[in-house]
Amino acid sequence: MCSTRNETLKEAITRIYSAFPNLSYKPRPDDVKLLAAYMKSQSSDYPASLDFLLNVSNREIELELLRHKRH
Repeated sequence: MCSTRNETLKEAITRIYSAFPNLSYKPRPDDVKLLAAYMKSQSSDYPASLDFLLNVSNREIELELLRHKRH
């Protein structure tokens, strides 16, 4: 995965964690996709990174979630 894809995915996951600060468990990729879809349904002014997140593989999301947890 190239760095632009990594940065876009990182932005989407960061936005989800910011929108749901009480997320007290380690979400699975499908959980993250559900939260992204929910965020999109609540506002027409959602970040494009959420669309990207919904279209990448669960494996890519899992890797980024692991990186996010380390920081």
